[in-house]
Amino acid sequence: MTRAVRGEQVEYAELEVVSSKLMVSIPVTRAGEIGIRDVAGVKELDRLAEVLSGPTVGEEPQWSRRYKANRASIATGDPLQLAAVVRDLVRRRERGSLSLGEKDLLKEASAPLLAEIALAIDVSEEDAREVMHSLILDESRAALDALDEREAEAQAV
Repeated sequence: MTRAVRGEQVEYAELEVVSSKLMVSIPVTRAGEIGIRDVAGVKELDRLAEVLSGPTVGEEPQWSRRYKANRASIATGDPLQLAAVVRDLVRRRERGSLSLGEKDLLKEASAPLLAEIALAIDVSEEDAREVMHSLILDESRAALDALDEREAEAQAV
């Protein structure tokens, strides 16, 4: 879409926030500066799957330090760092030891990651949650590979 701004034609991209149906217009020329990027492609999704199904590394035993480190990772907005935080918190939750603050962090970090996965593989956020949890808890890419196989079968028909 193009709009006139101070007498000049400026091209805008319309973005929809899926969870709230909010529409946002962003000048295309400023997309990089604002932090807008393409939805994860196959290569990025493979890296996310590697992180989600990978081992938990060097987990801090003291919750306040762990919370601070996770908060810093979330603040970057980097999907790979979000994936590592979500992976570690989901596994910790399965062991039954998440503080209230860590439960909130898990929700905060999961939301953009689920949206990214859902958009990348064209499924609902609930289906994306199942795939993400399977990647984390099974420590295997089997759930993502199964989706790839179903998509290939659907395209062959």
